[in-house]
Amino acid sequence: GLTFDLQGQLIMCEGDNRRITRMEPDGAITPVAERWEGKRLNRPNDVVGHSDGSIYFTNPGGRLDASEREIDFSGVHRIAPDGAVTAVITDFEYPNGLAFSPDESVLYVANTREDMQIRAYDVQPDGSVSNGRTFADMSSEEPDGVPDGMKVDVEGRVYCTGPGGCWVFDSSGSHLGTITLPELPANCAWGSADNRTMFFTARTSVYSMRMRTPGTRLPRAG
Repeated sequence: GLTFDLQGQLIMCEGDNRRITRMEPDGAITPVAERWEGKRLNRPNDVVGHSDGSIYFTNPGGRLDASEREIDFSGVHRIAPDGAVTAVITDFEYPNGLAFSPDESVLYVANTREDMQIRAYDVQPDGSVSNGRTFADMSSEEPDGVPDGMKVDVEGRVYCTGPGGCWVFDSSGSHLGTITLPELPANCAWGSADNRTMFFTARTSVYSMRMRTPGTRLPRAG
């Protein structure tokens, strides 16, 4: 997973290196988070920024050998503007993609294993989350694909790659339809000057699709 911080610098999940890093303007790579409470991170998977400057990332442990795992849960962590790392969700099966609602009051997190669904959490003023609940069920008879990368448009629709393509839900969690592509997509991102082009990363290619509604823009420093 990749995003940009408030200063427009690239923030990266390095799964194999088990850390979150930032690319500086000169190309240098700076570690942003490697541990939580002294324990090495599992395998950071996806990341999203908040307008307060904090960074949230999923930290699944399922693809990490038990002998190497120091954190005994798969969850979501928050990096505060001062660099402090906290755990905001500790009871997830396999957290993958994540995204905020347009007003940042809700955090959506995709689950990528047997219980294929998107969960929603209320974001509190201190950056913690509460009231975890099922937002959408993504179980399917499609032979391939799991809930993965996720984005939101300005009207609150949630786009999540999954079985058969990119699933689209309204803000209440109702499934509006599925965008099918030549290949199964794994992640998606908004782009173009008007933020109305969605890009999809797939097995061998990157695809784009023009939308009627623009996506939410990444937070930027004022």
